[in-house]
Amino acid sequence: MFVLVCGGCSGERERPVGAVELTRKHACAVCGMILVDFPGAKGQIHYTDGKYDVFCGTMDMFTYYWQPDTPKNIAAIYTNDMGDANWKTKWIDAKRAYYVCDAKKSGAMGDPFMPFLDEEKARNFVRLYGGEVLRFDNITPDMLKPFQVHHRLPKPPTAAAQTQ
Repeated sequence: MFVLVCGGCSGERERPVGAVELTRKHACAVCGMILVDFPGAKGQIHYTDGKYDVFCGTMDMFTYYWQPDTPKNIAAIYTNDMGDANWKTKWIDAKRAYYVCDAKKSGAMGDPFMPFLDEEKARNFVRLYGGEVLRFDNITPDMLKPFQVHHRLPKPPTAAAQTQ
């Protein structure tokens, strides 16, 4: 008699979720910018249902992540390593990254959070450009507010402008 024991089998294997390589079809989920058109840090949030959102910078990634209506079925979050010369292809786990906050040098949208895989590279960046090193869990919604000006909606037209 042959017995197959399979603890926890459901017919499906859980596959690790990998980052997608960006193309011209990828637009930021927050502001709509085409990601490959701008240099600097980027972000990706992947969900357990296979869907994902991409972001033109870490600022947008964190802004989206902290929204109350952001899906809770997050499988993985990625950003690119700004300490790597070929940052376009080196995606790293965003929760394991070291973020330089408030440096004098930033990404395409003035991102205040520059991600690094290596803590020493992040600290070297701070020595050159100022700022401080933070971890993913240290970044709070209140820290984002001073930097969110590039995504403010336009003011509605005044009554005088509407009658013209």
